[in-house]
Amino acid sequence: MLRLLAALGIVAAVVVIAYAAARYTSLFALQELEIAGGPPAVREAVREAGAPFLGESLVGLDQDEVRRRLAALPSVRAVTVDRAFPHTLQIVVVPERALAVVRNGREAWVVSERGRVISAADADAPQPVVWTTSEPDLAPGAVVESENILLALQALRRLPRGLPERVDTARASYGEITVVLAGGLEIRLGGPHQLALKLAVAARVLGSMAAEDRSSSRRYRSRA
Repeated sequence: MLRLLAALGIVAAVVVIAYAAARYTSLFALQELEIAGGPPAVREAVREAGAPFLGESLVGLDQDEVRRRLAALPSVRAVTVDRAFPHTLQIVVVPERALAVVRNGREAWVVSERGRVISAADADAPQPVVWTTSEPDLAPGAVVESENILLALQALRRLPRGLPERVDTARASYGEITVVLAGGLEIRLGGPHQLALKLAVAARVLGSMAAEDRSSSRRYRSRA
């Protein structure tokens, strides 16, 4: 029995020493970030944000802290991380998806599907524009709080592919949503209920109209 206890003690000591060696020495030091998912600019931002973790032991690495640090990037919606011993951390990125440009006077911000500000917008940003005077303090990483902006974004999320023209702007006022096509035609959707159905009906009706008819009609009110 004494021999067995002594052997178990030796094994436990070896395990502790091995763990300490792995945690506190360079045996499993993080040397490489392997990043997948998202466009190159997002992957580069993730690489820069993850750089401070280089040199830490993979054994003792706080993966929750890594996820929090990376998910705080305005262009990142979510990440998964996984240790790949001996020296690599594998990171898979789910990027924020740009949906609209929110403009307030001279300020313009690219906003994601869930209303998070991704970045300042370029003058030639391709997304539809949502005009506002109620969100003066937007910044990358912030989340839009204006009910009217959120209603406009809700409509943009549900745009069908069958619309004959791209949407130029979207707006909401007193719970009533309007999207404006590039040719100037307004689609008045009313309240937010059954938006997908209303937009599908609008797409079918507008698709049956000749281009010159659409340009001569300035408004279309969905009754779905």
